Amino acid sequence: MDKKKKDRLTWIAYIAIFLLFWITGWHKPLVSKLQQGILATGIIQADLNQEHSKNAVDAVLFNEEGQKIRLSEFRNEVVFFNIWATWCPPCRAEMPGIQSLYESAEMEGVNFIMLSTDENFEKAKKYKKDNDFTFPIYRLGGEMSEELNSSSLPTTFIIGKQGNIEVTQKGMAKYNTDKFKKFLKELVLKK
Repeated sequence: MDKKKKDRLTWIAYIAIFLLFWITGWHKPLVSKLQQGILATGIIQADLNQEHSKNAVDAVLFNEEGQKIRLSEFRNEVVFFNIWATWCPPCRAEMPGIQSLYESAEMEGVNFIMLSTDENFEKAKKYKKDNDFTFPIYRLGGEMSEELNSSSLPTTFIIGKQGNIEVTQKGMAKYNTDKFKKFLKELVLKK
């Protein structure tokens, strides 16, 4: 077989493998694992040096049991508010770190709102169960306020006790760090 024909067949094989991964959806877990590796290096962390005084407008949410909850119910408490979807590889990549942060003993006084944007909330609940995540997930019960609206997934907002958005992180980040835990603890202790 001549070199040209062999090169052509090699490229056809590469394209076929790529299409197989893409069509079957197998690329999502693969991309997610690669991104988890990047997060594990600590290169991408939340930017805590932001100045925010925007007040988080109230939002209506539904929890996994279908109970209606308002964001305003968490006033006087710190809220880790993450917007994600099961089909989003960067969202999936940061989930294990968020789970570790959620389980951390230092997180007393921090409420986690993991807002799924999946059209089918049952899919989000299954994803949570299949991955042994224990943090609470929610779905939106109406329009998202302008202050909490983001065109990027994932997006995380840290909301202080007074309802002010203290941090906005667009894109994936590593949250289970000593620096981030200290930041959250300071918000919890803040009067």
